[in-house]
Amino acid sequence: MDIVINKEQLPEFAKQHFGHLYNRLGEGIYSSHETLKEGDVYLLGLNPGGSGHTKLGEFMNNTLTRTRNSYLNESWKNGQSEYAQGAAPLQKRIQGLLQGINQNVVDVCASNLIFTTSKSSQDSNFNFGFAGTFWPFHQAVIEIVKPKVILTFGNAKHLSPFGFLKSMYYDENNLDTFEAIPAEHGKWECYGFKTKFNGRQTAVIGLPHLSYYNPNKEKILEWIRNFSGL
Repeated sequence: MDIVINKEQLPEFAKQHFGHLYNRLGEGIYSSHETLKEGDVYLLGLNPGGSGHTKLGEFMNNTLTRTRNSYLNESWKNGQSEYAQGAAPLQKRIQGLLQGINQNVVDVCASNLIFTTSKSSQDSNFNFGFAGTFWPFHQAVIEIVKPKVILTFGNAKHLSPFGFLKSMYYDENNLDTFEAIPAEHGKWECYGFKTKFNGRQTAVIGLPHLSYYNPNKEKILEWIRNFSGL
């Protein structure tokens, strides 16, 4: 079911639908509120990492005024290393990826499938079942952004944003819509399929998780552009 609401309704929608998770550590839309408009790409990771620094409810309350972009304007820690704003390895890979498919990073709506924070998907705080709680919010965002492509990083069959979307939206009776190409990293692959959101053809692409994979290879970027129609 498609969920059609306007941008201004998102914070109240979150408050009504997130239940007790509203009071957990977490983050919602990683990009500026100005990206909550029609655009070519909706970028989707798994969930916020680290120890957490804000309650999800507090973060959601700032959805309509947020001007920061987590991939550009935040200083991240990775183990014992602390990086300048936008200079952590994952941030740099995201920046290169979006620029490589002809997107301005500040204009791309970016988020995570699951909004609650955990140090990893193996952490006791992580629960993939939360994806079902947060997906209606994503459906609302997708109807605002109307992307040509939902670009996910993390493409394992289970416990990944691509795996979740494939299980929900891939028509297994139409195998022609699915593609897999070598990721140029060992035996890893990149995946894509075509589906429809509210009648709009939309590409869904799954890259290996960018904490471990650098997608900024011309063959990969060209495939993303061509498969997505960017």
